[in-house]
Amino acid sequence: MLDHALFAVSAGIAMISTNLDNLAVLLGLILVMEQRRAIVGFAVAQTIVLSLAMTVAVGLNQSGLPFWIGYLGLVPLVFGLRGIWHQFREADNEGAVSKGAVTSVVTLFLSLSIDSFAVMTPLLADSAPSYRVVASIGAASAAALLVVVAAWGAPHAKSLGPRVARLDRIAPYIMVCVGLYILFNSPTDML
Repeated sequence: MLDHALFAVSAGIAMISTNLDNLAVLLGLILVMEQRRAIVGFAVAQTIVLSLAMTVAVGLNQSGLPFWIGYLGLVPLVFGLRGIWHQFREADNEGAVSKGAVTSVVTLFLSLSIDSFAVMTPLLADSAPSYRVVASIGAASAAALLVVVAAWGAPHAKSLGPRVARLDRIAPYIMVCVGLYILFNSPTDML
């Protein structure tokens, strides 16, 4: 039971760390558009990302090629190393945020959630079904926590936005750790 709880917490931490950039954008959007619209767009995008990650993970697990699932760890590893490389190059990748409907907000957050998908898919695919369920619960709880933080932080968005954006610097390191975990704790162990 403890291992399931710890796995749920790990999935939640991975979800939060890969969504800190989304949180900063969400706080910025709350400044320029209706709070409800921004939060609903974020929540819908996170639901889509987690659903797609679970669908791909289950599909890969049922494909009959479990040996190759461990190599999915290369995806978050590469994204994480790329993020670390950009941090050292000090590349500023600030996207433009526009006013618009919930669909445009969802599209914005989906484009920012590639890293979440890249981390959650291999993590779920490399897990037993019971662990997949608790990881999904942990990740969904973490996404809900981000929504609560954004709703609470809406009045303080001007001061919280830059702080959250600075925390985003840890996400590539967590992605590298998740990638290495998947590579070392999978059928690839036998190589």
